[in-house]
Amino acid sequence: MSGSIVKVVDSTGSEPARLADDAPRIDESVLRGIRVTLEARLGEANMTVDEMMALKSGAVVTLESGLADHVDLFLNGTLVARGEIVAVGERFGVRIVEIAQKP
Repeated sequence: MSGSIVKVVDSTGSEPARLADDAPRIDESVLRGIRVTLEARLGEANMTVDEMMALKSGAVVTLESGLADHVDLFLNGTLVARGEIVAVGERFGVRIVEIAQKP
């Protein structure tokens, strides 16, 4: 079929959307000012509602994570890194030890 043009259509008869590789690229400088939430998750504890309601001021909840375990860092809910807790003056900080791999 030399010289023929093949037009791809979907089941509705319309042309499909362009693939992501064909999409126009956004200038990264546009994104740099967008605020996001970075969350450090230290650990979790499983308990019943009764156990939770019985907690009083001064109670200690034991987490499943150990002292040497890394904390997970989530950017808008997506795991992006792991790190270790450090002191930054009178505050906590996280030293990054591992960056998550792209899926």
